[in-house]
Amino acid sequence: MEKISITRVTPEQFGYQDRGIVKWLGMMLSDHSEALKKEEMNEQLIEVKAKEAMSEEAIAKVLYQAFVTDSPVLIQANVMRNGHYYKDLECKVSGYMEEQIHLFLKDGRVTSCALEEIRNVTLMNTLDWFNKRKQ
Repeated sequence: MEKISITRVTPEQFGYQDRGIVKWLGMMLSDHSEALKKEEMNEQLIEVKAKEAMSEEAIAKVLYQAFVTDSPVLIQANVMRNGHYYKDLECKVSGYMEEQIHLFLKDGRVTSCALEEIRNVTLMNTLDWFNKRKQ
């Protein structure tokens, strides 16, 4: 019979400062969740430079080409927050109906937008979409 070894690990070994509370795991999880939310907010507030504003016709042509070839695109929304644009949206055009363009985001979510909500759109390299570039 094989002997099993048990290794005991305390939160202090991972750098967690004890607050004197018995239920440390719940506190550690809430701190972790809070840190993730802050990191996500900071990522959204990265200063993004304005790309050249495109005409609706030019945007429609690029989106149509991306739809027909199933190519990914980078979309800069025509929306500002605190004087800065949001990060480019990495997505594929999954279809359109009436005045709504339906998008499949790289993280798996699905959303839609109107043509006038787009400031700039460019075709994205397929290798970047699938994270196949050597790091």
